[in-house]
Amino acid sequence: MTKTNRRLAFLVAILLSSTVLLPSVVFAEQSSADSSIASARQQIVICYNAAKAAEAAGANITSLTSILNNAGSLLSQSELAYSKGDFSTAQTLAVQSSQSLANFVSKANAMQDVAAQQRTLDFYVNVVGSIIGTIVVVVAGFVVWRILSKRQSQTGEQPDEPAGL
Repeated sequence: MTKTNRRLAFLVAILLSSTVLLPSVVFAEQSSADSSIASARQQIVICYNAAKAAEAAGANITSLTSILNNAGSLLSQSELAYSKGDFSTAQTLAVQSSQSLANFVSKANAMQDVAAQQRTLDFYVNVVGSIIGTIVVVVAGFVVWRILSKRQSQTGEQPDEPAGL
């Protein structure tokens, strides 16, 4: 074989090996992007449910909604990049979406706990406070009645008797 033939054979071998290896690299990148997007999507659903539970408990979830919107936007951009075949960017954006939701569930649970405590406090203020207020009014009315009754008996006046009894 001549030197030129060897070079040509070498180039053909490189070309053939690149056509075999290149699709597997692209497939691996696509598979990685797929799993990152699926993971980010699942995490958004979990976080949404945690925010929904916190709101049902009476928590103000405005800050949580903002975080969810940001993560959803990143996931949307990731899916767009994936559809265009830019698997590397798709994976990066999906990972950023997941990372933006770090500690989200614990924040939502903490907000839910605070809302439950606030409800308990509201119960005490409304119900127990009303009961104590009622007792105070009744006792104060009794004390005023006793004072007026004693004053009236000291002056010697008889109370008016109701007619018809």
